[in-house]
Amino acid sequence: MFQEIFSSLFFFILIYLTSVGYGKFFQQLIFQNNRNNSLGITGLFGLFFLSFISVFFHFFIPLNNIFNSIILFIGIIFVFIYKSFNEQYLKREFYVIYIIIIPSLILFEYHADYFWYHLPYINLVNDFKIIFGIANLNDNLGYGHIWYDLLAIFKLPYFGTKYLSIVSILFLSFFLIFLKDMFEKSNEKIIKIFVFFCFCFVCLIYSNSKDFGSEIQGNLIYLMISLLFLNYYLINDSNFKNYLITCIVFLFYFAILIRTNSIIFAPLILVFFIHNTNSIIRNILTHKFFYSFLFFFSLLYVLKNFIISGCLAYPIYFTCLDSIEWGVGIEQAKLRFYHLSSQSKGYLLYLINENFIKNIFNYYKFREDKDFFNPETYLANYNWLRIWWQYEYDINRFLNIIYFFVFSLIIILIFNLYKINFNQIIVSIRKYFIHIIFFSLPVLSWLYLLPQTRYGGYGIIFSVICLCTLLFFYKIKNIKIFPFIIIFTISISYYGYKNIDRIINNFYGLSLEEFNNYYEYPNIENNQFKVNNQFQVTVIERVINNKDRLGKPLYCFDIKGLCASSFRLKCIEKIHKKYNYIFVIPDQKKCALIIDKYLWY
Repeated sequence: MFQEIFSSLFFFILIYLTSVGYGKFFQQLIFQNNRNNSLGITGLFGLFFLSFISVFFHFFIPLNNIFNSIILFIGIIFVFIYKSFNEQYLKREFYVIYIIIIPSLILFEYHADYFWYHLPYINLVNDFKIIFGIANLNDNLGYGHIWYDLLAIFKLPYFGTKYLSIVSILFLSFFLIFLKDMFEKSNEKIIKIFVFFCFCFVCLIYSNSKDFGSEIQGNLIYLMISLLFLNYYLINDSNFKNYLITCIVFLFYFAILIRTNSIIFAPLILVFFIHNTNSIIRNILTHKFFYSFLFFFSLLYVLKNFIISGCLAYPIYFTCLDSIEWGVGIEQAKLRFYHLSSQSKGYLLYLINENFIKNIFNYYKFREDKDFFNPETYLANYNWLRIWWQYEYDINRFLNIIYFFVFSLIIILIFNLYKINFNQIIVSIRKYFIHIIFFSLPVLSWLYLLPQTRYGGYGIIFSVICLCTLLFFYKIKNIKIFPFIIIFTISISYYGYKNIDRIINNFYGLSLEEFNNYYEYPNIENNQFKVNNQFQVTVIERVINNKDRLGKPLYCFDIKGLCASSFRLKCIEKIHKKYNYIFVIPDQKKCALIIDKYLWY
């Protein structure tokens, strides 16, 4: 246990320094000696640049331990070259951040999908250079999120892939550092209180590291964009505004690369650009290198997606081509697109609550029923918004955010009731009415495209409600600090309790040799199978004793090399090597039928 804790902490320090080093290097290219840089933003720039390195070099070589070690070593050298230690990273203010981060590092848990397609993708990046049509072995590998490319570059000797989930915790630490810097540097009360609630938000929502995955990043990025957005309209320094525009563009772009569905943030960004057209043009002219770099990275990102799936952005089916030999094809992409869309809009919960099926594993029986209707039919012919509101557990998640703000508002008003000037509240609402409208627009895109809180909904709902709440009391002079202490204590206590409970449970599991985060599955077997008598593929099969569990996913876990489920391999026509690259060639119709039959997994 203690070796695990020490290893995770040491790994965190290594990737922290590497990210800061590359962040310093990249920012030097863009801003040169801009003194307004936040260390949190610097770290995120570093993760962004490391993602670029991973994607770029993977076109030509596998990212093995030797290559990754060299990249890490160079990053740490950058820390010393740019004299980053002069910034005193161990200042007193950082101790609170370390106290928050360390519990998440101790006996951390993996995301539910980690062994399904996160880790298999990472292993493929480490073992092979980019593979044409790899999405045909597991279509989840075709999503193209660069987060997994970033994880792949942190696979190091000794540590292997065991601690890669810590990168999500590193992302959270940079976010908390950003909050600290915003709180210190801003003179605006509304910014300081917004930062305070963002910190409480993290404690209440993200107390379990297994929930981080590649989902926490979008929500945290949106909160950062919201703070930068507010800061932009509250200051008069044109140079600093120019810097803020660059950061907003960078964060939105990074969010899209991490998860394509971060496009739900676009309305806020779009109206911001329209409202500040001249400033945006001036920013582009000032930072030509930065925007040229983003354009080049975009080309690489699209090319990478096209190579692994035959689509520009799988599973957005109208970006796919049937004519690509190694591509998954339009029909398969369409099936997955409607599946994901319907799932986010209550399809599965509707089937369960209306007794069409008992659980997800009964879905395969339901397909044979005369009353069966597929995801596309559900979206077209059912009032999904009503169903979603009735059954979706995400409703309770964002209602909890509302409850938190109602409680906070009440307790703050109780202690400051005699200071409230309701005329000032009306003036504040008028003054910030346009900002409320701006923040409200992404709510519409979120509801229409992807009404799930974990993929950006938390950040969107939180920002709107937080801004509206702040207008009630941020103008109060000499506001009493005691209610904020109460709110902070409740938040930090909840975070501590949840982590201590998790650590204790995992410790007992470790003592019983049950702590491996592989969950419980029916008996799983794997065999070696040669395609074209040349390429060896590990085939995952299941001994099925209970047909009701037919939908349980088949995980490749930490298997090296090419790996696929037994039923998935049935639609692979051949695997061959051309120009020293591996090509996985499917029978597109057969693969689409498999996606249709095994829709959920």
